Amino acid sequence: MPKVAYGDGTLEFELMPGDELTEASPVDDYPDWDTDRFRQRLEATDFERFVSFGRVLIVVNDAFRPTPTGTVLSQLKKLYPDIKADFIVACGNHPPPDDDDLNTIFEGFDRPTDSQLIYHNSRDYDDMVQIGESDDFRVYLNKAIFDYPAVITIGSVEPHYFAGYTGGRKSLIPGLSDIETNRRNHAKAVSLDARPMRLKGNPVAEDLDKLIRLGKLPELYSIQIVNGPNRNIIDCFGGSLHDAFAQAVAVAETVYCFKASKAFDLVIAEMRPPLDRNLYQMQKAVENCAEVVADSGTIIAVSSCRDGVGNSEFLELAKKLGSRENALKKATDKNPPLGIHKLSRIVGMAERIRVKALTGVEADILESVFFEPATSLNDELDGLRQVKKKLNILLVRDAGLLVAKLDF
Repeated sequence: MPKVAYGDGTLEFELMPGDELTEASPVDDYPDWDTDRFRQRLEATDFERFVSFGRVLIVVNDAFRPTPTGTVLSQLKKLYPDIKADFIVACGNHPPPDDDDLNTIFEGFDRPTDSQLIYHNSRDYDDMVQIGESDDFRVYLNKAIFDYPAVITIGSVEPHYFAGYTGGRKSLIPGLSDIETNRRNHAKAVSLDARPMRLKGNPVAEDLDKLIRLGKLPELYSIQIVNGPNRNIIDCFGGSLHDAFAQAVAVAETVYCFKASKAFDLVIAEMRPPLDRNLYQMQKAVENCAEVVADSGTIIAVSSCRDGVGNSEFLELAKKLGSRENALKKATDKNPPLGIHKLSRIVGMAERIRVKALTGVEADILESVFFEPATSLNDELDGLRQVKKKLNILLVRDAGLLVAKLDF
């Protein structure tokens, strides 16, 4: 029987005669990371000049991103043993990392005992400075990045369900920006043009590009990684924020896009670590795979959500709204509340398909944020067979990263 990853174990479901199962996974047959080519790229893009400035600030992702930061830092230390650095974790609106998170972030790298470690808090304006205004609103960044002669960002580039791609400018915005700037940017995600693997014409991505150009930033060098499905490094680029990101996007598209020649009655979207941590992150699986669900078909997001809800603001917002109709209405406000995109997009998709979730989260919580709770995979398949005897099923592995798109 097919198995689906769930927490530390797996779930199984049974196929019946006549069922058709297709499996999709991120490409994993790329050669190992060529560290010598990485060294050549660093040399060609003047990385040594940044090291020569003295103690630099390195911006790293939090544990919600599958970025092999420690591996890259270890390689940098090997190539440039005299590098001196402090670190800031780009938490965005996420909570600060705990000890387990830090072990994940810096895995494989022994952080020097004399290095300072900073956690960004998007609500702490005392630790931020204004860099400009956008649409008559002030935009702030963590002031720490202006206290160093040079800043190095380390990010990984994967599809993002409304920003197009992670990585690049997202280390700074929303990684190190204020909560209101992040709220306004996220509010643009209510648009159907904000979708995975789309940058041009994507209102969220284009707003990020505009925001990053607002103020004069410090000397900045960017390292952008493309991961394999097991957090192995496929490729790594260095240079300006724009150039390194663009090169990584070109490679990521070949890894994380499954092109489907048909739509499916049922899509099972499997979440894997670290994106299986909570309900807030689980939505990415639905967003990445909804396009290939046939009209009136079903998608089931499978995630243990071992940490529960995660960012609870969207849950509190859902309780205040109370209905799907109110969620759609609130999304059209001039200044919609933070988290409304999480709710309105699910409601919008549910007008075409059934959106279900199989998680460790209580059923009433799932229903409050407009997911239909699923009991088990076999129960769900049995229910679908009451309508259609032979099912056309797509199982998407690592659906938090892999984007399934129609190609016909």
